[in-house]
Amino acid sequence: MDADKELANIAARTHGVFTLDDARSAKLTERQIRYRVSDRWEAIHEGVFRAAGAPITWRGDLLAATMAAGVGSAISHRSAAALDELPGGRTDIVELSCLRWKRTIKPNLVVHESRRLDERDITTVDGIPVTRPERTILDLASCFPYEGYLEYVVQAARRKRLITYESMREMFERHARRGLKGVRALRATLDRWDPTSRPTESDMETMLLETLRQHGLPEPTLQYEVRDGDGHLLGRVDAAYPSARIAIEYDSKQEHSDEFQRAKDARRNSAIQARGDWMVLSARHADLRRGGSELCGDILVALRRKPA
Repeated sequence: MDADKELANIAARTHGVFTLDDARSAKLTERQIRYRVSDRWEAIHEGVFRAAGAPITWRGDLLAATMAAGVGSAISHRSAAALDELPGGRTDIVELSCLRWKRTIKPNLVVHESRRLDERDITTVDGIPVTRPERTILDLASCFPYEGYLEYVVQAARRKRLITYESMREMFERHARRGLKGVRALRATLDRWDPTSRPTESDMETMLLETLRQHGLPEPTLQYEVRDGDGHLLGRVDAAYPSARIAIEYDSKQEHSDEFQRAKDARRNSAIQARGDWMVLSARHADLRRGGSELCGDILVALRRKPA
């Protein structure tokens, strides 16, 4: 009984899963282990079990997979993105990277055998070995090699302060290889990253940024603070072309449904436009979903009228 209690304490710290080595460290005998394997424990992988009565959880399945894969393995790709709450993450699969998988492949288990994974690429989240966000983004690029998508991921990781420009560049230079899927798209995304710029504040603002780029417009300044002649802050806008005195605001009706926030946004825009030399353009959600032709057309007209 004492050994079972000790094993239960171990499993409680590891999402309800454990290995045969854990059972032995809890002082269960080989005979006791054989009995429990046949009658009480749920086998997840060879040598990895779920404690009797423990709930089946996604995190438990993630940890069990790394236990089966052994030292140096880590949850990666879409599962790692889900742990970090990044775009493209999935909680309906278990995806990991390891040097070599020696176990049976099960449904909803995706294994990547890789010699390019080292300890610099691995951290822990909730006690689960997982690739660092920088490496996760590179792995996601191999799944979805599209600049637009990678911009969403990078901006989201920046907002969460999971990555820096320097950390992304260091990882990229270590792992990027010619011919590796996704490298070209990720390189283009990193080359557009201005280290002095602020990240977007939401996925919708990232959509705004991508729309402007797709229409060939100049790169805007994000989260720009508009000030009057005395330096007093009039408001911060989602994007701006400061030299042309053009401010762009995402239509917050989709994001802020309460009347107070809408009134606050309106007061800020009025204060900016009251100066006379600033134009505030609204980026409507529906227009951006359709490609943003209305907004970008208005910006082009405004840029022609105002000296850049």
